Amino acid sequence: MSCHGNLCRKVERLWKRTHLDVHLLHLKDLLVSFNNAVRDARAAYFTNLISKSRGNPKVLFNTISDIVMPSPPAVPIHSNDDCEKFLSFFIEKVRSVRSSLCHTAGPGSGSFPGPPRSVILDTFSPVSLPELVRLVGTMKSSSCSLDTLPTSLLKDVFQSIGPCVLSIMNSSLLSGQVPEHFKEAVVLPLLKKPGLDPSLLSSFRPISNLPFMCKILEKVVAKQLTAALDSHGTFDQFQSGFRRAHSTETALLRVTNDILMQSDAGKCSVLLLLDLTAAFDTVDHYILLDRLKNWVGVSGSALNWFSSYLTGRSFSVVFSKFKSSSAPLTSGVPQGSVLGLLLFILYLLPLQHILSSFNDISYHFYADDIQLYVSFKPQDVFKIQTLQRCLDSVKSWMNNNFLQLNKAKTEVLVCAPD
Repeated sequence: MSCHGNLCRKVERLWKRTHLDVHLLHLKDLLVSFNNAVRDARAAYFTNLISKSRGNPKVLFNTISDIVMPSPPAVPIHSNDDCEKFLSFFIEKVRSVRSSLCHTAGPGSGSFPGPPRSVILDTFSPVSLPELVRLVGTMKSSSCSLDTLPTSLLKDVFQSIGPCVLSIMNSSLLSGQVPEHFKEAVVLPLLKKPGLDPSLLSSFRPISNLPFMCKILEKVVAKQLTAALDSHGTFDQFQSGFRRAHSTETALLRVTNDILMQSDAGKCSVLLLLDLTAAFDTVDHYILLDRLKNWVGVSGSALNWFSSYLTGRSFSVVFSKFKSSSAPLTSGVPQGSVLGLLLFILYLLPLQHILSSFNDISYHFYADDIQLYVSFKPQDVFKIQTLQRCLDSVKSWMNNNFLQLNKAKTEVLVCAPD
């Protein structure tokens, strides 16, 4: 390929000297041949990559995305002042959402007694060195600007520094305290979806990048918490995300299958696709700790650990060599962290009980995406009123828990039988 390119440039220089048609035609033929070779090489590269990705949906998805999706536009950050603008925007957006709900929600108003729940986790178990080595080996090598060492280097020397890291992890687990440095995050503005105007701050969402040591600690905690949740059946059966064998695929299959089955039975279905505004960022810490204690069954030093994890957090916006000042994070769970999604799922536990109380309503969760649907015979169209009552209950509960429905992005889909 390199030789072919060199030949094209050589003939191009020759034609520029002579301006002869024969040299121009030769150059055009070489360029056509070169472009065909580049296309064939690119096709062979991706064919080989896709073949190797068989059985690995994550790698396969990323590969296909690289092929069919255009490169994202550049983030409009060219100075520290631009970072400050993003910082102010993210802070004001969360403040605006929470203040708009304050007329119905107050401190602790979203905390009401959960079902009788025994203690499932009162202290974290210390992790062993072999277990920690295996865990670190499975983690990505991406680094954060807050890291003292590049992640790849840390992993290379982990056999030597592993005992020191183990001591830090176990000290945090047993004491119920999270090191202050682990509570810092750098936020990278990420375009919400292709096609949005990159000149608008509202087109971006904040994605947190945490120190690698914090990610290790969160991995250890998430593993023990998830094991306790699974063994006590805490997860709702229709909750997908952050669970083994409960992916986007299972969520899609379940909802689609339900609607198709009802269609075969001659019934219409109305599907509500609920979207939330800055869902991860408006989570109330007081209410979340109440969920962990009264709805999940976390107590003792384990509960103290989560309280320490949520308290005293801060973030700054960083892009390339530019950085904003640091600001306190008084609400929300870090979007992009290991624990963020799991904690958000637990935050929604009461909502799942509310939805279960409506007999004609089916539902499914995937992270902050909520699907509600009802099916009925054409002559029983009045049953759609049940869906409206259910939606009213959902909105009321969300208002009391500092969550806001995004009306502009919430969609309704009507499915009728043939």
